[in-house]
Amino acid sequence: MKCKLVLLVFFCTIGTSAQEIKIDQASCLKRYIGEWVSTVSPESNDVGAQPDIKMVNVPKMDGTAIQAEVFQWRNGAYISILVELINYDVTTHKIVALGQNEKGESFSGTGSFSDKDHWLMTDHDFNGKHTQTVSFQFFSDNEVYLEGQDKVGKILWKTRYVKK
Repeated sequence: MKCKLVLLVFFCTIGTSAQEIKIDQASCLKRYIGEWVSTVSPESNDVGAQPDIKMVNVPKMDGTAIQAEVFQWRNGAYISILVELINYDVTTHKIVALGQNEKGESFSGTGSFSDKDHWLMTDHDFNGKHTQTVSFQFFSDNEVYLEGQDKVGKILWKTRYVKK
């Protein structure tokens, strides 16, 4: 009887594992390619006459890597505030990033898509300190909501982008 129970549990476990859905991380990352602008608020889809933030994400390596640059409108011009290389790593099956902000602070990040619309990245500085966790929620191929949180979950910033 014990043997039959063990076999039943074993086969149920195998069946559950076989049903796991694998997310094509590289394909999901390609949705982030393009020129994006911030909306007037994170709760709105409206874009102002002069968006505060502009993000340009250029595909590299057939779209499995993206060079991202974020600009902020200041004193009549867009100023670069963040540059980042984001790519899919075939060894770890993760999305990885290496970037630098306007202060000269460098960071690395790792994360993944849990499904085609949700992407989570955890960033660290080069001393190993957690700097933020960024969640991306795609509402469509042309609209994404981003939110940065500290280590304990306090919201540091949030924005909504629409593809230009």
